[in-house]
Amino acid sequence: MQSTWRDSYASLLGRLGLYGQRAKWTVCGLSVCVDAFAQLAACEERLRAGPAQAQSLGAELCRRAAAGIGGEIRVDWAEGPQWVDATLPVRAALGGTSAHAARLLTMLGAPALLALEHRGQQQLRLLGPDMLLAEHDGAVRAGDVVPRGADRPRVYVFEFTAGEGFAGITPPRSSRIIVRFHDLALQYDVAFERLSPRLIGTHPGFGAGIVSGFNALGAGPALESGLLYARQLAQSWTAEGIGVIHLEMAGYETVECRDTALDRLAGAVTSVGMSLSEFQALAPAGLRLAEGMRRIGERLAVDRVCVHADDWAMSATRRDPAKEREALMMGCLLAGARAASGVLSVPQALPEEAHFGTPPAEETRDGWHIVSCPSPHLERPRTTLGLGDTFMAGCLLVLGQEKLLEEHVPSRGSFGLVTQR
Repeated sequence: MQSTWRDSYASLLGRLGLYGQRAKWTVCGLSVCVDAFAQLAACEERLRAGPAQAQSLGAELCRRAAAGIGGEIRVDWAEGPQWVDATLPVRAALGGTSAHAARLLTMLGAPALLALEHRGQQQLRLLGPDMLLAEHDGAVRAGDVVPRGADRPRVYVFEFTAGEGFAGITPPRSSRIIVRFHDLALQYDVAFERLSPRLIGTHPGFGAGIVSGFNALGAGPALESGLLYARQLAQSWTAEGIGVIHLEMAGYETVECRDTALDRLAGAVTSVGMSLSEFQALAPAGLRLAEGMRRIGERLAVDRVCVHADDWAMSATRRDPAKEREALMMGCLLAGARAASGVLSVPQALPEEAHFGTPPAEETRDGWHIVSCPSPHLERPRTTLGLGDTFMAGCLLVLGQEKLLEEHVPSRGSFGLVTQR
């Protein structure tokens, strides 16, 4: 099976360029920020020697690393950003689900429009010059946009690597912890609102849209107004015949905030994606993975529920299962390339050290196809930053356009799909 999956991924790699050439528009909202990135091992000693708030933060980061837990946390420390920037070895990087997706799609030659209201100098610089923004009723290169306004507060990302010990702990898996000291508003980009439906309308029935960033709004009116805005934006895309509208969940401060987001967007999106830990927190206890995904799909009135783990990906879909498997594999291929290189990149070959495990079982039941694949898994990736966003972008690259030649797509029978009533 190792050679079978490696051969299938090698075949998909050969089709990657064609996917980029044929791609329809992906409209990417509503989460863009500046990340400040650091290795936790290089920060732990300084956190421990800092003020009480820094010590508390360091203890929580180390607790999570020791358990192999990533995710996102909100820290109430107004002076935190100033202290971290002055004390810890951080570097600026592009942040935000929609931003990572748009950047990768642009690198692949696929058209992607990014919602960006806040156009400070540092934010524009981190985008890259060829990414497309809405301005003057058209799509323009970020490199041609004049900066305006101040940059927003940064988001801090602390990464750790499996097996690399520090401060008496050895992380069992590689991951990253996102730390916010402030809530962040969505990118309310009026030009994007006007332009994105028009772009989708050029190829009705295809293309993709992303809505994200609601986990950074906190609770209360900001969350409610942000969700209403996203729902109305998604409805404008639906009216133009978009192929898929995807919600990437991420981690919320409270269960109540998470459930509010899901309830308000139910029926407005067609696809929802999440990490395995996010799925486990959401699905009813005691259910099999496949059944839990179907239950979530019914609750949210979507056509697709996707879960990505360290070494496999899986979807419950009401649509074409062969195309869905191709989408999952594309997401895993591109995320694996980023994990191997440490940066967003267009893969040229599969990593030699990649291992292909056994993914969860497939089945068809009650109108849902359960589809899965292993990822090209690396025991010690060079980065875990943005892997979920990269995976999502790869999936949407496939789902938003026509399926390529049938003989290029793995058949369901090849990997043992079980059909049940």
